[in-house]
Amino acid sequence: MSKYARRMIFNAIMAVLAVALIVAVVVLSADTALSEKATRTVTHALTSSLGRLSSSLPFSLFETLAFIAAAVALFLIVKGVVFLCKRQFLRGFCSFTTLVATVVCVISVYMLDTTFAYNREKPPLNMYSQQDYDKESMLAAADGFMTEFLELANTIERDEEGYPVCTMTVEELSDVITEEYKKLTDDYYCEYIPRAKGMAFSPVMSSAMLAGITFTPLGEANVNKEERISSKIFTIAHEMAHATGIMREEDANLVAAYVLINSENDLLKYSAMYTYYDRITDIVYVYDEEKYTEYTEAVKNSPVSSEIAKTYAFWMEKAGVFSKISSFFNDIYLKFNGQNLGTDSYDDDMFWDVIPSDPDEDGNITYDVQLSDIQLALLSPYYVG
Repeated sequence: MSKYARRMIFNAIMAVLAVALIVAVVVLSADTALSEKATRTVTHALTSSLGRLSSSLPFSLFETLAFIAAAVALFLIVKGVVFLCKRQFLRGFCSFTTLVATVVCVISVYMLDTTFAYNREKPPLNMYSQQDYDKESMLAAADGFMTEFLELANTIERDEEGYPVCTMTVEELSDVITEEYKKLTDDYYCEYIPRAKGMAFSPVMSSAMLAGITFTPLGEANVNKEERISSKIFTIAHEMAHATGIMREEDANLVAAYVLINSENDLLKYSAMYTYYDRITDIVYVYDEEKYTEYTEAVKNSPVSSEIAKTYAFWMEKAGVFSKISSFFNDIYLKFNGQNLGTDSYDDDMFWDVIPSDPDEDGNITYDVQLSDIQLALLSPYYVG
């Protein structure tokens, strides 16, 4: 038997073992209790070890390895085609089986580290629950939120383009946000918080309309450096949540919103408010349209309006052909991991409900608002019992 035939058999065995691991992980992750335990052990262990390594490097380890992997994959494909054209079939097929085995093995390691975290329990956070709110307390908390948001929006220092001034790099912002994450002391959260990195290929990410990406086995959050500052801060917090084993998108958004809204740093708090202020005005609209109009007019007449418009224009200018492709595959990936909403799981509007009552004798209808977790997190600092 030639050495190329032996390599193909070895590749086949490795691929089969990797597939068996993938199947086992998918089956076992259906158990929430087991998924929680696996996340607190396997995922946290990898984050604490490899996260320390990646954080110590002055560049994105994921980006570097991804570039090397792409180059190796291209080399193996070209090599395989060349050998097949020369009718050296064993050598040609050997190159392709090496590529396939490597890809499947990487996927198996990724899923071992990540898949369990998609079916773990909800993040424990110190905030008021749905039962604590009635109509009056919701409106009072919403007013407290909007009052502070508009005050920050109008007083925070801005540059000539109208964006909040921030001279910190992604890495420096990550260090600041890490201090906020350290306030989460429950062992649900990984003790070590990996550092976020700005990516050298940020223009490519912008073309694909990607704000961030986290390869959890490396414990490294990667962020698009071109993103506008208010959104960038939230993205850093979101990707850092992923890097610590919080994989469901709505949960990563929730934890990011929670740590930022409870920060004493005005820029961090403003980022959470800027990202989700409309989820608060949505509540107000249900109960008090006049107050809703007052808030929306105030936002329209504040620097927020220009910041939103310019941020939208930025993405529309940058968006390229890869944007639809990246969204398509991300949607498939999320649904494969049990997020039935796919990319809609990023949208907090999917996680609240407004329930109308039956008409009374005069035909009047009242509404019961079932708040989303993010709405609860944002209202909690302003709750008045």
